[in-house]
Amino acid sequence: MDEIKEKVQKGWIHSRMWFDVLAVTKEAAEESLKNHIEKIKKLENCVVVRENFQEAIEVENPLPRVEKAYSKAVEIEILTKDIETLLSVTIFFAPSAVEVIEPESLKITASTIQTIMNTVADLLHRFASQGVGGIVIAKT
Repeated sequence: MDEIKEKVQKGWIHSRMWFDVLAVTKEAAEESLKNHIEKIKKLENCVVVRENFQEAIEVENPLPRVEKAYSKAVEIEILTKDIETLLSVTIFFAPSAVEVIEPESLKITASTIQTIMNTVADLLHRFASQGVGGIVIAKT
């Protein structure tokens, strides 16, 4: 708790994130989610302060042509140095939900907004270049 208070006072963002995985074996579900969180722990400007893994549960007919799979979830609390780091974790690690716990408000500079917009634009261009999305520009 002292680390959280200290970092938030220095401008870090304290958040809660939820991640879910679905795999054909219980072991694959457990291992993949564990590895996913371990990668987050290795990020610069990011500290995982708490993690709460749920038990894997068996799911019948989760997808077409899949008779049985295993679902596993984890809730983590995370400290990120700034909003750009929080955005990067969200984009590249795809939590199913994000809750900002503190601070109550943030002062964002034009430079920060520019970085955020360019990160989102870059992501959209990456999707488009892979043929999995993008923006269609229509004639008016």
